[in-house]
Amino acid sequence: MHRTLAPATRIIVLTLATLLIVAAVAHARPTWMDGREAGNDPRAILWESKQAAFERLQEQLALPPTAIRATQDDYDVTWYDIDIEIDEGPETVAGTVLMRATSLVAGLDEVILDFYDNITVDAITYNGSSASYTHNNDLITVTLSPAAASGEEFEIAVTYHGAPVDDALNFDTHGGGNPIISSLSEPIGARQWWPCKDRPDDKADSARIALTVDDALVAVSNGMLESEVDNGTTKTFTWFEGYPITTYLISVAISNYSSWTDTYTYAGGSMPIENYVYPEDLSDAQEDLNITADAIAVLENAFGQYPFIEERYGHAEFPWGGAMEHQTCTSYGAVLIRGDHYYDWILVHELGHMWWGDSVTCGTWEDIWLNEGFASYSEALWFEYQDGETGYDDYIESYDYYGYFDGPIYDPVSTFNRTVYDKGALVLHMLRRIFALADGTQYHYPIDALESVIATYGATYAYSSAITPELQAICEAAYGGDMDWFFVPWIYGENRPEYEYSWIATNQGPPHSLMLHIDQVQSNAGLFTMPIDIEIQTTAGDTLVTVWNDQWSQDFFISTDAQPTGVSFDPGNWILKYVSQVSPTGVEDAVSSVALRAPVNPTRADAALAYSVPSTGHVSLVVYDVTGRVVATLVDGVVTAGAHSASWDGRTTDGTTAASGVYFARLETTQGSAAEKLVLMK
Repeated sequence: MHRTLAPATRIIVLTLATLLIVAAVAHARPTWMDGREAGNDPRAILWESKQAAFERLQEQLALPPTAIRATQDDYDVTWYDIDIEIDEGPETVAGTVLMRATSLVAGLDEVILDFYDNITVDAITYNGSSASYTHNNDLITVTLSPAAASGEEFEIAVTYHGAPVDDALNFDTHGGGNPIISSLSEPIGARQWWPCKDRPDDKADSARIALTVDDALVAVSNGMLESEVDNGTTKTFTWFEGYPITTYLISVAISNYSSWTDTYTYAGGSMPIENYVYPEDLSDAQEDLNITADAIAVLENAFGQYPFIEERYGHAEFPWGGAMEHQTCTSYGAVLIRGDHYYDWILVHELGHMWWGDSVTCGTWEDIWLNEGFASYSEALWFEYQDGETGYDDYIESYDYYGYFDGPIYDPVSTFNRTVYDKGALVLHMLRRIFALADGTQYHYPIDALESVIATYGATYAYSSAITPELQAICEAAYGGDMDWFFVPWIYGENRPEYEYSWIATNQGPPHSLMLHIDQVQSNAGLFTMPIDIEIQTTAGDTLVTVWNDQWSQDFFISTDAQPTGVSFDPGNWILKYVSQVSPTGVEDAVSSVALRAPVNPTRADAALAYSVPSTGHVSLVVYDVTGRVVATLVDGVVTAGAHSASWDGRTTDGTTAASGVYFARLETTQGSAAEKLVLMK
């Protein structure tokens, strides 16, 4: 079990000079990161089209999908057999979909499927016999007679025809009129073109997708190609997906494709990488997609073996602004193919979904960050592989380019947005540091501890679905304690901490004493509890310490062997934050709104401290020793505006005489704070 982080009284100290710095390989930073202008975010290509399509789907639906969730809980889908003909001329779909499922309740007498009303249902069978059904409100309700017993397997087959709404199944052209028919069903679009239980948490154990198309075209889907049959004027391409798959990941991509196959070689064998692109884009695509095998190796090193290793990976070009992580075969937007590797980051993002989204699928759409945040973090790992720490740091910084995120990560204000993708990635970035500390690895770049947590999460929910509390439970088991302190503000809450810090230090020593004061001053969020790295510059070099900040206003007392000369707050940029340094800083500085003046050091008993406050209010004046222990409280109450003084008689709160040495006096008011050092001489 991993160790929990130490409290503030046990501060982790690490001399930066002892760190082994990974040398960065010379690669160019992603060109899209340069010259980005507010309001024109190149990363929005990942989510804007998806969100727009989702909003159109929501407007079209006659019944909110949540209204049928409870009824659909009564059965578990195990198999889909989709046998359809897609005709690009009239833009129609016709065929039969067979669903095999298991009853989860006694006496299951009806099954509800999702299917748009504008498609005509020709017939429905239940276990091979004609069944009674209704089709309205974008739902098919099938009567089961006789009712299915608990644990009983049954089959429903729906034969249908019609012209789908042009969203989830798109009919278009390219290259002077060549047809391209393609699907993008995320999140609830499968029901537009085939009947199914259209929700992410119920995966069929396997699926067969038989696509009959014009004989001049190639039809691509999930898994492996079982057969290609020439029917004369048409061809039927039958694909078999042997791994569990959810409805929104079942895909079609149909065009006059050119194709080629690369190979991913791993310790246990090899796997094909199959790519299907428009003929006019073949040369550029072969250049842009040639990083795929390397990218699989990089993500496999971080996340474990590619989840569909017995099948394949690849890409199918389609007319979309971005891309879509269809299981084993990503649909890759035509605009992304340029021949210059500009969109390598999107290739890696979609590949990352094979682990996070396709193998482990978000259990509800409120948990979509478990797909998208993880895939976005995959991008940073690719650039860490390319350019070492510098590449990783630059990429992480790019996620927060605009300096704000709207709404929470869980149950976001819009299902696909920058908060889900980029703040979601930054959550994993913060967890990387947290787990490194909990594991006893003080230097932050090693990812071993986070990889261990992710491996457990991936193995636990492989080929299934997960929700945010389940990820939190995996994290807590690895961390060795409750992690509400992290998940509540960062996942379920909004915004970020806003830190103000100040410090003063002694010039006597060694050892030398430094008092660090941290305030959280955000008004749009609650308290954030976090470990914070503090780099202390000294005359002998730099030292890294980690403090545990769990209060709105908090002091830390740090001992150093050499004279402190400066302080950097979170130098590794591990926390999503705003931060500013305020006075007092150093030895003699003081804040402008309040003032505190100590006697000339060294002083003796009955030391008089002068202070002033600009307005009447509560004042606290406390003396600490260098370990942060309260020695004496000189003032604790309402004080009128103006100048005042307080005397310390050199005694502690229990009446004993304080030892000679270095102490700190700290003044806290509603208008500000100030601190001074005292050197007590007996």
